[in-house]
Amino acid sequence: MRILAAAGGTAGHVNPMLATADQLIARGHEVIALGTAVGLEADLVPAAGLELVTIDKVPLPRRPSLDLLRLPTRLARTVGTVRTLIRDREIDAVLGFGGYVSAPAYLAARQADIPVIIQEQNARPGIANRLGARWAKGVSLTFASTPLAAKHGMTRVTGLPLRAEISGLAADRTDEARKRFRRERAAERFGLDPDDMIIVLTGGSSGAQQLNRAFAGAADVLTSRAQVLHVTGRGKEADAAGAAGDRYRVLDYVREMEEVYAMADLVVTRAGAGMVAELAALAIPAVVVPLAIGNGEQYLNAKSAIDSGGFLHIANDAFTPDAVREQVVPLLDRQELDRRSAILRAAGVSDGAGAVADLVEGVL
Repeated sequence: MRILAAAGGTAGHVNPMLATADQLIARGHEVIALGTAVGLEADLVPAAGLELVTIDKVPLPRRPSLDLLRLPTRLARTVGTVRTLIRDREIDAVLGFGGYVSAPAYLAARQADIPVIIQEQNARPGIANRLGARWAKGVSLTFASTPLAAKHGMTRVTGLPLRAEISGLAADRTDEARKRFRRERAAERFGLDPDDMIIVLTGGSSGAQQLNRAFAGAADVLTSRAQVLHVTGRGKEADAAGAAGDRYRVLDYVREMEEVYAMADLVVTRAGAGMVAELAALAIPAVVVPLAIGNGEQYLNAKSAIDSGGFLHIANDAFTPDAVREQVVPLLDRQELDRRSAILRAAGVSDGAGAVADLVEGVL
């Protein structure tokens, strides 16, 4: 079967697509990725050895604006482009991961009368996937609480498809010798001591100024208890420049986040679905500071792990240097971190890539 996999904009959409594509290709299917020339997919998809076909970005405005007035014409043009692609490449099904790339793909698939399968990463579904679910033959959910279902097809809770690098690390972390080897290798790469505690701050590839400044503002107390790897986001290194030192490493971006995870005792981060799923699968305790804008899905993504005690939640507006000193620093205790890690491990979060591939094959 030849499958068109639509994902673009952020790593949260693209990485699950790549993980699922690996599974489908291993099973003998052909996968063509659909994205844009400006999102992260422009780098990530070719790097993974997958063909990328690009279309124009057609955002779906949440509020009245000029973009909303232009939407019908722009959307119709892009849907036509995808419809031509489906015809010329003899596509058998569209597999969408949400975001602005998926909506034109779903509409084109409907016009071409081929199956649509959806993978929803977030606890609160986005506009594109809510649209596509109306005629989807299959819907894959990361979280059982997500209010989305295929109106005329199968709906399954699969978990999030994880990158092969993450599933490989998860397997290594079940063996103490391999876990130690991965930790030592990663710590050496970043100039840190594997025998000392390591806390990681990351706001994602674009960074998070609120997190950056609050963390750097508490650098003195943090470094008295642990080593810090602070990933600021591209162009945001200045947010933490005053904190940098032997025990406080500052980087703008890390492509191989699995190397960071391999040495992390505690991660402080936003609560995107991908980050939440990866940390849960790796049983790494976290402090989550959900993004305060959007439709509120970030808090919901992490809610199960927060409620169980695996993650600690701090609201964005409350994340200050004082909050770091008073709420984050007390977590830097080996017994407390082991307790939280055990909670996450007991939840049994698994890699959803195989389950999504099963769903695709079940529909086809």
